[in-house]
Amino acid sequence: MNKGNITTDYPLTNAQRNKLGCLLDVLIPASQDGHMPSAGDLDLIAYLQAKAMDFLPSLIALLDGLDEDFTTVNFDERYQAVKILSNDEPGLFQALIYQAYAVYYQSPAVLEGIGAAAGAPFPRGNTIESGDLSLLDAVLATPKQYRKAPS
Repeated sequence: MNKGNITTDYPLTNAQRNKLGCLLDVLIPASQDGHMPSAGDLDLIAYLQAKAMDFLPSLIALLDGLDEDFTTVNFDERYQAVKILSNDEPGLFQALIYQAYAVYYQSPAVLEGIGAAAGAPFPRGNTIESGDLSLLDAVLATPKQYRKAPS
């Protein structure tokens, strides 16, 4: 048994992980008052492994394409590198933005920060008056816009 090798399911190297954190911090920085986290504070990789595994190879290629000094330069230089990336690889960059926003706006810390509760908004504090279906009259008057349920 070889105890010298530690295996993991984490798909990124430490260098790639550091680049990802810096990249996400440029896309969605933390608020200056510390109230809202940055996107780099969240676990995008766990989200991708659960919801969008097919994006991981593209993300890894994107991270490998960033300069080695990306993590050590100041924010303005990182921003310029990300701007170039968005122009050079618009499709890949758009996919990254989509995934970053998806994980960000599903985070309980972010939802709390923007004043939204996690989960579905109904029935917390919402009431529906039963029996008043008059709002459906316009839909019922236009038979092409709905399908009657079988009797």
